Formats: sequence, C-alpha cells, structure tokens
Amino acid sequence: MENGFKTKISHSASSRLADHILPTSATMVGVCVTIISVAKLIPKHGISRHAVELLALDGLLFMVSATLSYFSIRHPLSAANYERLADVIFLLSLALMVVVGFIVSFELLID
Repeated sequence: MENGFKTKISHSASSRLADHILPTSATMVGVCVTIISVAKLIPKHGISRHAVELLALDGLLFMVSATLSYFSIRHPLSAANYERLADVIFLLSLALMVVVGFIVSFELLID
C-alpha cells in the first residue's frame, strides 16, 4: 500500500506543470481562433494573410501542447517525456504568438 502511495505522490508532483499547461494551452487555442476571426473582419489593408497563417500554426502548436499535456496526466509511466515535450512546444508557441503580436501591431501602425 505504501508503494502505491509513493507512486501517487510522484505522479502528482511530476504532473504539476502539465496541470497548468493543459488549460492554458486550450485557452490560447481559443485566443488564436478569436484573433483569426477578428482579423477577417478588418479591411484587407489591416492584418496580412501571413500573420493570420502564423496564428493558425500557433493555434495548432498550442493544441499539440495541450494534447501532450493531457497524455502526461493520463500516462504516469511516460509523464516526464510528454510533459517535457508539451513544455517546449508551449514555450515555442508563446514565442510565436509574441512575434505575431509585433507583426500585427506594426501593420496596424503603418496603415
């Protein structure tokens, strides 16, 4: 019984980051989809097609991160590998979103 308790503690400790990545990544997918939808309402001279395509890629990367985070929570034996990959993809997605934010801001200031 004690061994099962240790496994449960180590699983909850190892999935702590995944517990945060999952809802945050899912929220960021929604943010990307919302921004894409709003960009379609802005006149053609507003946000470039490249920025919208980068946001679509970013939403896909956030979805992959959320999925890997979910796998990390559901599969305790390989949780560390899933969580590490989810973390890296999440950080890359955040960096891409910052780059797209700068592109969109620059485009809106120029017009």
